[in-house]
Amino acid sequence: MKRQFIHTVLLTILCGIFSQAQWLKEKGKSYVKLSTWHLLATEHYTSTDGVDPNATRGLWINSIFFQYGLSNNLNLVGYIPFLVNTYQFAQISEVTGDVLLNRASLTDFGDTELGLEISLLKKGKLALSSTVKFGIPTGNSVGLTEDDIDGSELDIISGSSYQTGDGEFNQQIQLNFGTSYSLLGAPAYFKTTAGYNNRTSGFSSELHLTGETGFQALDNRLLILGAGSLLKSMKNGTLDATTAEGSFFANNLESLILRGELAYEIIDNFGISFTYAVPVWGRLIFKAPSYSGGVYLNY
Repeated sequence: MKRQFIHTVLLTILCGIFSQAQWLKEKGKSYVKLSTWHLLATEHYTSTDGVDPNATRGLWINSIFFQYGLSNNLNLVGYIPFLVNTYQFAQISEVTGDVLLNRASLTDFGDTELGLEISLLKKGKLALSSTVKFGIPTGNSVGLTEDDIDGSELDIISGSSYQTGDGEFNQQIQLNFGTSYSLLGAPAYFKTTAGYNNRTSGFSSELHLTGETGFQALDNRLLILGAGSLLKSMKNGTLDATTAEGSFFANNLESLILRGELAYEIIDNFGISFTYAVPVWGRLIFKAPSYSGGVYLNY
C-alpha cells in the first residue's frame, strides 16, 4: 500500500502540484504556496469499478510548493509535505458497544518532489514547456503494526499501513501547453499537461493527463478556475493491489478528478486560495471530496 493516492486527489495535488507549468518565472523570481489539504472517507472505489464501505479513514497534508527562476527559461520546482497525518476512527459495535477496531494515527514527513522545468516555445499567447520531476522517498514507508494499535487487528480492506511515504524513487516527464485568451472581456487562460511517471520497487508506471481553465475578475485580483485530471495505471508492476482497496497508498490506482479553485490576491503579490476536488471515477481510491486552503506569495 503505497504513496500515489496523494498524486491522484492532490493533482490539486489538483491538476497537479506543479500547475504553474507553462508560464515560467523569470530569473530570480519565485512563487511559494503554503497549503493544508484534507480528506475524510467512509467508502472507496474498488478495483472493479464498484463502491464499497470502509472504516472512516482520513488524510491531512500540510505542504510547501515553490517555483524559482534559475533563468528566464529554466525553473526549479518543488513540493515538500512537511507534516502528514493519516488516521482511522475507531469502529464500535452498535449492538454491544464493543470496540471492533481501535483508532489509529500516524504523523510524519511525506515524500518530497523536486523538478526542473524548461521553456521550449513562447510565441504570442502560446507557451510550451517540459517538466522533469523526481519523487524522493522522504516519508515513512514502514507505517504502523498491529502492536502499535494496542494489539488489535488492522483493517486490511481499508488499508492498514498508515504510511506517509512509499520508499520508492520515481521519475516523471511531462509536456505542458498553455494559451491565454479573453472571456467576456476578462483575462483568461487554458493549459494542459501530459506526463509519464516511471515508478520503481514493483509499482506500475502511470499516465497523467490534466486540463485547466480560468479567468480573472475584480480588477484581476480574483482567479476562478476549473480543472480535471486523469490518472491511468500502465499495470506493468509486480505488487499485488487486491487487498489495498480504499488504501491511501496502493499500486494501480486510477482516477478522474474534477476540481474548482478560488484564489484572491489580498495585497500585491500575496493572496489566499481555496480548492474543492472530487473523484467522479476511480479504482482503489477513496470516494470522497477533498478540501484545501493556502496562502501564496510572488516575489
